[in-house]
Amino acid sequence: MLLSLAAEARQQDLEWPCVQVLVPEIVAAVVWPQVIDESISGTWRQNESLATMAAKLSDLDEFAESERQLIAEFVAAVPLDARTDTLNRLADGIVSLANRRRMQYIAGIKRYTRQQISIASQIEATLNRLAEMEAQADSEQQAEIEETLHWHQRVYDQREHAIQSLCERPVELEENLSAVLRELAQYLP
Repeated sequence: MLLSLAAEARQQDLEWPCVQVLVPEIVAAVVWPQVIDESISGTWRQNESLATMAAKLSDLDEFAESERQLIAEFVAAVPLDARTDTLNRLADGIVSLANRRRMQYIAGIKRYTRQQISIASQIEATLNRLAEMEAQADSEQQAEIEETLHWHQRVYDQREHAIQSLCERPVELEENLSAVLRELAQYLP
């Protein structure tokens, strides 16, 4: 089943090497229990404390106790009658900034994949050149080409191993985003 998902993901976008299906953007409705009205979308930028908090909570490598405390302190300063609106705006900011970061990860993964495709093309061209040279007796030139081939293959293999860790970056971001928003949602009235 996992291989089927990977094959399906690759059919959708040839530059996407990850097992996870490529979802270009996280929709707030998927991770936040409130409907964020379009009229307040982006208004978090106009409030310095919301913008600062959204920046802090969207750029986490790990959601820990210190962030829980930060959220609790922030929410304690918000009057109860403004809490839903404020938390909706904050959630909108967190999701927006997390999406921006996630898009950078996705662009990097795709750039990395294009480089892998380029290296694979170089390997293919080198193999074709070697096949052509088999009829010739120039063993010195053939040895140079084989050395180049081995170097390209080694680079390709090393980079191929790194792709898995690159593919985990958007997943980790989504997990942290979910944890932050679950914690924040606990304070909704």
